Amino acid sequence: MFITGSLLFGLDMPEMPEMPSMPTVGGGFYTPSFPTRPGNKKTPSDSENSNEKSEIVLTEALTPESTLNAALSKGNTLTAYDISSLYDSGLFSDISSLYSGGSASNYNTSTSTNVVLQQVLNSLNELKKQQQGASAKEKNELQAVKTDAETFKRREPSILRFKINGYNISDSLTKVFFSETEPDGTFLLTGDRRYFVNQQVRTETFYLLFKTMSSNGSSITYKVQPSIVQDSKNENSYVYRLANIKNLEAEKTGNLVVMHFSGDSLSADLLLDIDSK
Repeated sequence: MFITGSLLFGLDMPEMPEMPSMPTVGGGFYTPSFPTRPGNKKTPSDSENSNEKSEIVLTEALTPESTLNAALSKGNTLTAYDISSLYDSGLFSDISSLYSGGSASNYNTSTSTNVVLQQVLNSLNELKKQQQGASAKEKNELQAVKTDAETFKRREPSILRFKINGYNISDSLTKVFFSETEPDGTFLLTGDRRYFVNQQVRTETFYLLFKTMSSNGSSITYKVQPSIVQDSKNENSYVYRLANIKNLEAEKTGNLVVMHFSGDSLSADLLLDIDSK
């Protein structure tokens, strides 16, 4: 099961249970072909004032990204790096190709956003297994598609601001992936985080499904469905706590998407440039 919940505050930590496993993958998944649409990969940075308080992140002698991503991609964790690699390799094109056998009409119903997100992530996990089990020839073909995708990017979406309780989450992000926007404006954002607690490196991956609820020209209202997986359970993680919030909403005007949340013990401010064409 995915852990839904929120980020990291304080020095005293609870005991860490075993890492949650991915949901069981069902049958009948979409069998992809290799689309020609190139992907996009961008690791965002935050240009906020350096004097503002920020969450403790590992800044010295960072592990090379390739090594870190390889470590994150082991086991059952579906990372933003994994999803970006699947997209750039041409194994999926958009969210609707991952949901209900690729039926966009089924996708655009009033189905629970949680159900939609779980089915999308299940399908992505199945594609990851297919990618890992590919033959040498198939891997070469996938790598060729991925190289072309990296060369001919068409979009550069980014996280312009991501703060929870005033702490700069962007500083701890190692990889971010934005899906293509659906015709109705729906999209998926995933991010890998690397930080440390009591001098120990911690990792987690969050998923935010922005599902369109209403649209008026260039303005869209989203229901935001969060989910998170962690190397081991950390209920003090701010992102973990954010992922436990119900009924998150966001607004889109032009290419900018804004999500604000303010509660008794948690506040969040997320600003995205989705660079939709």
